[in-house]
Amino acid sequence: MSQPTYRLANHTCVVPLVQSWAAWWMTTVPAPASLHVHKSQIPLLKAYLQNPDFHARAAKDPALSGGTFVGISPERAGEVKALLQQTQEAQADRVKMAEALEDFQGWLMEEAKGQSLEPLYEKIPEPLRGLVELAYDYHNRAFLRVMEGGLYRSRYHKPELQSLRLLRLESDSSRPHLFTTPYLMQAGQLDWAVPFSEERISRLFETDLSPRPLGYLRDVLGPAVTSDEQLLPLLTEEPPATYTPWEGAQPRVRYLGHACALVEWKGVTVLVDPVISARPAGGGMTRRTFHELPPRIDYVLITHNHPDHLHIETLLRLRHRIGQLVVPRSGGMMVGDYSIKLLARSLGFQNVLELDTYESLPLPDGEIVTVPFLGEHGDVCQAKSSYVVRAGKQQMLFAADSMCVDDAVYRHMRQNLGTIQTVFMNTEIEGAPHTWTLEALFPKKRDRKLEKNRRCRGSNAAEGLRLLELVGASRLYNYAMGLEPWMENIIGPPSPPEAPRMKESDRLLTELRAKGLGAERLCGPTDLLLES
Repeated sequence: MSQPTYRLANHTCVVPLVQSWAAWWMTTVPAPASLHVHKSQIPLLKAYLQNPDFHARAAKDPALSGGTFVGISPERAGEVKALLQQTQEAQADRVKMAEALEDFQGWLMEEAKGQSLEPLYEKIPEPLRGLVELAYDYHNRAFLRVMEGGLYRSRYHKPELQSLRLLRLESDSSRPHLFTTPYLMQAGQLDWAVPFSEERISRLFETDLSPRPLGYLRDVLGPAVTSDEQLLPLLTEEPPATYTPWEGAQPRVRYLGHACALVEWKGVTVLVDPVISARPAGGGMTRRTFHELPPRIDYVLITHNHPDHLHIETLLRLRHRIGQLVVPRSGGMMVGDYSIKLLARSLGFQNVLELDTYESLPLPDGEIVTVPFLGEHGDVCQAKSSYVVRAGKQQMLFAADSMCVDDAVYRHMRQNLGTIQTVFMNTEIEGAPHTWTLEALFPKKRDRKLEKNRRCRGSNAAEGLRLLELVGASRLYNYAMGLEPWMENIIGPPSPPEAPRMKESDRLLTELRAKGLGAERLCGPTDLLLES
């Protein structure tokens, strides 16, 4: 008699953590992570311990959504205190590095006025020695460039703090907020201490499509599992879905939610900005989850580094299926302008391609082209690209959070590539402050008055309309609006109809329809057939 086989249940989340905090680039990339633990995580935990009741209440208050409050009940304050102590011990060298980065960069800007920087190398603090280069820009403004590849081989890269937390997702709102609340252990959860780069992770996730016996899963998870009873609630014997390749004459786009779309064309699959969610045990909005995706994803395209587009949790779970991970090129001149390619390699990806503007990849009777992406980062330099996917005569622009701030960008795009019939873009006009997620990278002492109008925003209705006119588009899909409930732990609750971004979306859709163009706001899984 054959033994039963299992895969991860639809309700099972596998959350990558760095010392109990969800993994995203500010907890994973060595230099930014050092600044983040020093200037954000440690102060936040200390603030919580001063008034746990206030933090727990504020974290649940919709009016305070987006605030820096730790959503942990006061009864568990002792565990938070222990986490703070463990963090200060395990990441003491990162804290020293962060202090050295901030202090030395400030000193360098005051000291270096255009003279040779050679004598200043002996002034570099010990935590930074051998890991930085001193340089000027063409206006004799001095800066410090970190040697990022070296940092991944230094004590500041800490795979020993990495783990995967297996948990039952009860509801979308039950997940701790990515930026402000660590994952304390709960009953029924497993914590698997494993570096993200290890092949064992793929052995677990291969069972999404190829269920295996319980003994196999226990061997993979090792000491994290002490009994079958501990593991079985996270598994299912239900067979995975059967994927049927798309063979239509026109490309099919399976919109999966937020900025995530799967393009299927002539046997090739292209997945853009994947954020895939488990299916809550308590129900919720319909969604496609991991076992319903293709067994091979030829290309994954990442537009930029915000965690609602570059989602480490999803990338790790799909790693073994991805043929080529395509990422935008980093300038590497600022600590926060980190290399997504190096991050991906630290996550165990072998085939990572970093493309510059207008570089391309061939598809059967088509291609993928990297195109400019302006806006969304509040004028802070970071790696970002939009993508045009050509499938036969159809061209699609995945513009993510692009802002049409310079008409010439899209005029050149049309001159270079021809008419782009379909545009996917958002209308996030409010935008978070330019320091959203990045406050730890900025000096505390600076003139903030001039910064007030710098926002991480996309296009408004007028800019969106202009963008479509410039590329000759006949249809718009308004996406990446944060409407799916599984995005709540990353970007907060969905916007109500009266929110400015939703009104701007309505305005744009109305104007486009009045001009006879196709216009639709996407929310939740939708299949789109792109015909001429």
